[in-house]
Amino acid sequence: MVFSPPSPEEPVTPADAQGDVYVLSFPKCGRTWLRLLMAKAVSTAYGIPMDVCRDLALTGFSTVDSTVPRIVFWHDDRVPWRTPAGLSWNKGFYRDRKVVLLVRDIRDTAVSRYFQVLHRDFRPYTGEIGDFLTEDEGSVRTCLAFWDIWHARQDVPASFLLTSYEQLAADTAGELARVLDFCGLPPASRDTLRAAVDFADFKAMRAMELSNTLNTDKLRPAVPGNPDSYKTRRGVIGGYRDYLTPEQIDYVNDATRRILAPPWQPAAFAADAAPHRLDRRMS
Repeated sequence: MVFSPPSPEEPVTPADAQGDVYVLSFPKCGRTWLRLLMAKAVSTAYGIPMDVCRDLALTGFSTVDSTVPRIVFWHDDRVPWRTPAGLSWNKGFYRDRKVVLLVRDIRDTAVSRYFQVLHRDFRPYTGEIGDFLTEDEGSVRTCLAFWDIWHARQDVPASFLLTSYEQLAADTAGELARVLDFCGLPPASRDTLRAAVDFADFKAMRAMELSNTLNTDKLRPAVPGNPDSYKTRRGVIGGYRDYLTPEQIDYVNDATRRILAPPWQPAAFAADAAPHRLDRRMS
């Protein structure tokens, strides 16, 4: 059964309400990776230094050159702190805007989210991973309900694009080009795409995180020396198999089939179709 809407409520709007394009995701779906890919592509194509992209805000490019669409990244509706029933179905804010929704295999998302709340939250989670999977707030069922809402509301924005961590991993340059085109940017050259892919390579991102190259908490270890606290934690598609028991996997699988609209379930199980243990990019 698809998740039913709660009673109507006022939606939470982003701090930056002047965007042309909003890139949305549940936490730990690869948003920082996509942000770096897009930032480097825009920087290269327009000849604007990456320095204007303070705290990885791509809106800095638009301030320098008004022909660059104002692209805003946020999680939408403060979803990390919501229960399924607390999510808003009102997406009217996006009616005249473009929306990119980035998703990821739900089991990999859940594992990576667990390590985030364990090591990177201001109130660290103290339970085991099995406990976290069943939490009401900001865990598996919230993520699935969030995706389900967007499946039902994808016709509200002026334009809507669904992409995924796994699609980016399979063809990084090709999927990046598709996202940039959707945002209204000029067709990216092969050199521009290559520069972006090399810049945001997993090893390059790990090096940037360790050296604090970008001077932002968005790419900085929470606990220096503890790889599980890094943004660039592992980057393994299907890596959930190393952390979840068969019973825990069954729980997430069953919740997905019960909550998420069937057309988007293949995206939630994307690791099953990807080469096993493919080491790619950000966790």
